[in-house]
Amino acid sequence: MIILSTFVLIISLVSQSLCEYGSECKTPSIGEGICVPIRSCKPAYDYFTRLTQTGGNISDSERLHIQNLHCGTFRGVHHICCDPAEVQLNPDGLSVLQNQKCGIYTTDKVTNGFEARLSGFPWMALLIYDDESNPYKCAGSLISQQHVLTAAHCIRGRESTIIAIRLGEHRKSTTRDCFTLMEQEKCAPPVEDIGIEEFILHSNYRGVYNDIALVRLNRKVEFKEHIKPICLPIYDNLRTKLYERYIISGWGGTETGNSSDVLRIAVVPRVETASCQVQLQPWGLLNELNEQHLCAGGENLVDSCKGDSGGPMGFGDLYNGRPRFIQYGIVSVGLLKCGVENLSGIYVNVSNYLQWITDHMRVE
Repeated sequence: MIILSTFVLIISLVSQSLCEYGSECKTPSIGEGICVPIRSCKPAYDYFTRLTQTGGNISDSERLHIQNLHCGTFRGVHHICCDPAEVQLNPDGLSVLQNQKCGIYTTDKVTNGFEARLSGFPWMALLIYDDESNPYKCAGSLISQQHVLTAAHCIRGRESTIIAIRLGEHRKSTTRDCFTLMEQEKCAPPVEDIGIEEFILHSNYRGVYNDIALVRLNRKVEFKEHIKPICLPIYDNLRTKLYERYIISGWGGTETGNSSDVLRIAVVPRVETASCQVQLQPWGLLNELNEQHLCAGGENLVDSCKGDSGGPMGFGDLYNGRPRFIQYGIVSVGLLKCGVENLSGIYVNVSNYLQWITDHMRVE
């Protein structure tokens, strides 16, 4: 926090104008740049780190240079104009995600459309809406003690109706989830309904574009057997990986057309974006898919469906040398049909939004 205090002191004479996160900016020294939090600009972050270590004394010319780089504030955070090549994942958010206890799962076999093992996907979250007839419209994934990752379309226009986030759920109709093993009943701890402090939607969310959001919980949760965070592909060797198949999980529509009472999992094949575009156009997709998106599904009538929105799509891999489950996608806005042969589902490409995620995780 000393770095931020030093920066605020230096730019205190500059007009505190608002800026749009990630917007284009221009300075005499670096030319074209983008407006990002100071911690996300490596040269600036390194400079202020050294500055605080040497007592914070700078020359008038250095002060003027820093003031010229300041491009405004967004959500109360000072932003700086940075060379796009020098933008780094925000160290504050990154430090939270670099958690060796993420992505620990107990499922050893996944079969299409079958019930998940109890506590097998402990990062699953349910958004609870103030709607007695349909309180569970969307899902999400726990990525830290205080943040849930979900889809923006689950929140936009519904902020006042989302009353809590439920963690540790398996079967929605029971107050406590149990199973019998060798004639002995074993139960998971009770679910936890957590209040909401803040919704953070991508400022450029439009339909299938930038359909991503964070929910900041009103308290830190304690990780337990049935409540644990999922991993995100924050390491370079994972960020660009593509898999032939992915695992999806949720309480969405089943073959009966109703939402599932129990958490279900399925394996879906990855589909090239260009092929996905062609498949979905007759069903109403008018937008062009790009690096923001992943496509999967359309095989054996298995797909994410209504009620799965906001939930994770991922796969198991080595995460910093250890086997972990890593989230690569978020179930995005659906079309009119789901579970249709040769019709893929659209997912938010999480790797493409790691910068946004780490920049918007307020760390205290």
